[in-house]
Amino acid sequence: MARAIFIQVETNAWLVINEVYTPRFLIRYVPAVHRQTGETHMLYQVQRWQPERKDRVIVGWHDTYAEAEAQCRAAVETPDMATPIRDGYGSAITPEEQKARWVAGLDPRTGLPRESRP
Repeated sequence: MARAIFIQVETNAWLVINEVYTPRFLIRYVPAVHRQTGETHMLYQVQRWQPERKDRVIVGWHDTYAEAEAQCRAAVETPDMATPIRDGYGSAITPEEQKARWVAGLDPRTGLPRESRP
């Protein structure tokens, strides 16, 4: 299972990388204006990482760093289930079945309970 690593890169910014050191998300503590009231709040903004700032996409706003970190950790640790995979006996497992197994706490490939991390 992939592991998320958080690196503080600025005073109010953290880069989220996976265990093979590929950048995945950028968490920034930035001002945000409430549309209806016009009030300015400081929130944690989660962006999908891209080298060029103009290409980054905002994927979430959170009140606390812990919420932003949890969103990134869940995204990094969830395996990519876009294509069918083969189980130990060679039969195909559809992406929908893989996702259902993951949500149920099972390994997508084997259907057995996932090992808990220490």
